[in-house]
Amino acid sequence: MLVAAVMLPAIALAYAAVFGFGFIGLDDGIYIYRNLNLRAALSTQTLGWLLLSFQPDNWFPVTRLSLLADYKLFGLRAEFYHAENVMLHAAAALLLYAFLRRATSTVWPAAFAAFVFALHPLHVESVAWISERKDVLCALFWFATLLAWVRYTERPGVRRYLAALALFGLGLMAKPMIVSLPFLLVLLDVWPLRRAWRQKLAEKVPFLGLSLAVMAITVVAQRSGGAIVSLQTAPLLLRAENALITVTIYIGDALWPARLWADYAYPQSVAAWKVLAAVAAISAVSAAVLLQRNRRPYLVAGWFWFLITLIPVIGLVQVGQQGRADRYMYVPLTGLTVMLAWGAAEAVERWPSLRRVIAAAGIAACAAMAVKTARQVQYWKDTDTLLSHSIAMDSGDDLALNSYGYTAVHNTERVAEATEYYRRALAIRPDSAVYHSNLGYAMYRAGRLEAATAEFREAARLDPAMTDAWSNVAETLNEEGRQQEALRAYEAGLLANPRSAALHNMLGAMLWKIPGRQEEGLRHFEQAVALRPDFAGARTNLGTVLLDRPGRLDDAVAQFEAWVRIEPGSAAAHRGLAGALDRVPGMEPEAGDQREEAERLQAEAGRVCSEIRVPVPDGCN
Repeated sequence: MLVAAVMLPAIALAYAAVFGFGFIGLDDGIYIYRNLNLRAALSTQTLGWLLLSFQPDNWFPVTRLSLLADYKLFGLRAEFYHAENVMLHAAAALLLYAFLRRATSTVWPAAFAAFVFALHPLHVESVAWISERKDVLCALFWFATLLAWVRYTERPGVRRYLAALALFGLGLMAKPMIVSLPFLLVLLDVWPLRRAWRQKLAEKVPFLGLSLAVMAITVVAQRSGGAIVSLQTAPLLLRAENALITVTIYIGDALWPARLWADYAYPQSVAAWKVLAAVAAISAVSAAVLLQRNRRPYLVAGWFWFLITLIPVIGLVQVGQQGRADRYMYVPLTGLTVMLAWGAAEAVERWPSLRRVIAAAGIAACAAMAVKTARQVQYWKDTDTLLSHSIAMDSGDDLALNSYGYTAVHNTERVAEATEYYRRALAIRPDSAVYHSNLGYAMYRAGRLEAATAEFREAARLDPAMTDAWSNVAETLNEEGRQQEALRAYEAGLLANPRSAALHNMLGAMLWKIPGRQEEGLRHFEQAVALRPDFAGARTNLGTVLLDRPGRLDDAVAQFEAWVRIEPGSAAAHRGLAGALDRVPGMEPEAGDQREEAERLQAEAGRVCSEIRVPVPDGCN
């Protein structure tokens, strides 16, 4: 109770500023304020979206459920989303304390580790960014699973085992980073549980099975959503080099978190001496803790906790454009803290005269972390503040420059500003297909179609697997009236990406408008739906064209019904289904129900937008 009485106010003070913040215009729109499915009425269709959808690029039904509940309760009032993130973070910190306290039968080392988790500045990104709800939820279930596991080892039984397994399953459905937990359970057998771990491997098999299943789902989800980026600028060797030096950077940031920002650019190259130094440091620490495995097993447990929990996010399989991210240290940091906390406890046990000195140092460290966290939180006030800070910290951070351009380009008055930021990013990384494509979009927004086409072509040349580049080339050519060239661009894109549902859909839309080529267009729509059954745009187009095909009315209705299942919160989807049902004799009542739902969704959007206290980026609709 004393730990909670001190920790909870400390967290509230450190994160007090977030209660007045709004949404960030990076991922918050995708997850929340532009996510139409949050507006859907609770139904089997909503349940299907929660459990089965990969949108935008991952599978995390528990996180979706959390955000859905927030939307139903609070609309788009961001202060409540922030409050829940902070409360979940606090709950995770208390669960970490409870786990360590019960597993080790010690109070103050467990309390120190929990306070570091609660107050360390590296955790600001996970708590202050609403989109990282998945981080705080995952950690909550992670530490709850470990606590349940300790209870199971104290008195083994089916119910206690299943409780731990169920909590692990919920963690996997919050964020798949928890897949490394089965290996952590083996570490806990070494310390602090001191069990015969070789004889206990079988009991981890169900946990490992769940991990492997979710890993497979995650790869499919991220590939379908495009989160696993093309690695033409990050070959395997560079990814391995970056992973090694990132481990050492994370350790440095954990010990001295002086320079933290939001977007860390991926390195274009890594100096050989840095890689060798990182390998030497990691190897030396690993060898040292293994040599101490009998006398100081907490060092083995803490060090390999850190390494093992980092593996899913270290970048060997590159997801996104960042070189590293503070949020990836949300759980791994605890491993380093365990080494420090129990090392300090051993020092006090050997030299009791150091008790007050070490206690004072621990309190001072926690207070310093709280102050630094409160300052770091201020940078998350809004998108411009966040990205301006990133660029101020590293003017050569092309990822931050690109992100700034992305947030500005959708504002008509800031297109020139976005263009400048994209040019600066390209000056640093001229071979980036993504940056050329983004600059092309800024040119397009400025009405400079010829220049936009040139940038899109360059993006496609640099990365033939980039479907957006090909579609953008085709669309700009079509707007210039160069239809045949646009068709050839789509065909070239499909030659490079034959399984691109997006290209099939857009080529189908163009062909459908050309007399004599409508059958070709229909086939491309069908191919798009076959490749991506959850592609709402392709379902819409296919349903629309089938409405006018003799004998295909039932097929058309089926496409609109699928659209509603995919996007149950879309007013347009319900209106489309209503229009299709109007053509089916005897289905007028069902059509009326769909039309009423569309009107309800439209009215709710207006109501929610009118209640917003802090304006959302990109406007509310």
